[in-house]
Amino acid sequence: MTIITIFIILLPILAILAIISRKHFSKYKGELWFVPQIAGRLQKMEVLYGRSLEDATRQYVEQGFRHFLILLAVLWFVALGIFMIPATDPAAGEIQRPEAGKSAEKITLQLTDGKDTESYILSVEPRELTEEEFAAAADRAISQVREKMTGRNADLQHITGNLSLPERDPSGLLKINWDTDRLTIISRNGTVRREELEEEAVVTVKGTFSDGIHEAGFEEKVTVLPYSATETAIEKAIRELGRLEENSRKEGKLLLPEQIDDVNVSEKKTTTKNTICKLYIFLVLFACILAVRKFSREKEILKKRDEELERVFYRFSRRLTLLISAGENIHSALLQAAAVEERYLLPEVQYAMNRIGTGAAEAGVYARLGRSLGLKSYIRLFSTISTAGPRGSSQLMRLLDQEVRDAETEAREEAKKKGEKAQEKLLIPMVLLMIVVIGIVIFPAVAGM
Repeated sequence: MTIITIFIILLPILAILAIISRKHFSKYKGELWFVPQIAGRLQKMEVLYGRSLEDATRQYVEQGFRHFLILLAVLWFVALGIFMIPATDPAAGEIQRPEAGKSAEKITLQLTDGKDTESYILSVEPRELTEEEFAAAADRAISQVREKMTGRNADLQHITGNLSLPERDPSGLLKINWDTDRLTIISRNGTVRREELEEEAVVTVKGTFSDGIHEAGFEEKVTVLPYSATETAIEKAIRELGRLEENSRKEGKLLLPEQIDDVNVSEKKTTTKNTICKLYIFLVLFACILAVRKFSREKEILKKRDEELERVFYRFSRRLTLLISAGENIHSALLQAAAVEERYLLPEVQYAMNRIGTGAAEAGVYARLGRSLGLKSYIRLFSTISTAGPRGSSQLMRLLDQEVRDAETEAREEAKKKGEKAQEKLLIPMVLLMIVVIGIVIFPAVAGM
């Protein structure tokens, strides 16, 4: 847990430093391969060119960089959690018995005699130690407990505070029952009471180590010193606080003194680190969810845009051809043909016509307009206009007529595909309906048998 806590604290610090230094990252954004793709996506979602497109792209890249750091932290936590999960693959029909000192495990079995099946819960007890294993474990546990039972005392011959008497040995294998020959001075849980002592007291502490089957005894003599010999100012304050708490148990509140002799008394406020860590992880996950939602919305917008442009292409190309054949110039025909499709097509066409009005070359503007719309049908159409427009209206009309015929064919094929998909979706309900009908027909015959 200590290592995990360190990483939880370290990761946001690294992320903040990286975000602060994003200006160095932005210096090289123009050389990165994915920046033109992002600019193209933004240009499709909203009509942006020139400085406005550069600013939107820079903001998008920096925001994506921050979100990437957050996602990286989340993936690190998930990978760490997966790594800490133990992988077990027991052989078939083989149940791993719990190790000695562990709790029993419940295994659900299925019993079948050919006719009846019944579930049975088998309690698998932990493995029992042999006498040799228990003797070795008891010797090791006694040695470890003897070293740690002093607690915060200097040694066992100068006891002034509570002893450390654990209920199990450090390995958790053996259970320990404690007892003393003077319970009024040292209790079974190691609490030392020396308020009434006037001289040193020797107490025998006894421990019984057991695995549930075997037992081993342990004794140790300790010397408890009276308060008069060792009591410090803080210990005196602790004893006084204990007396105040005991005398005020019938009251609703405990009033703490600000000072006991030369010792200042104040309540220490603590915060829970686990709560902070959970809140941190929740915030990171929430930020990742927002990022995923954002990309999903953008993808859905682009999908709807492409579907809408694809759907209106036949009508647009047909109106454009009719207007040019009626004598309209290309500039006016494009604006009139796109005027009906106001949502996506008209803003792009208007921007392109404005560029022509400022002196830009028509061929380049038409080619760029096709690339901005991004669909093969529009790229092909505006490429035809940019190349055939200067050569004369007759050749342009012939090519536009061919584009209209191709668009009509594609529209028919698309309608046919949608019909086939609709039929596939209706297939499952039809099968279910047929099964119900068959059941209704054969049920009377089966029930009468």
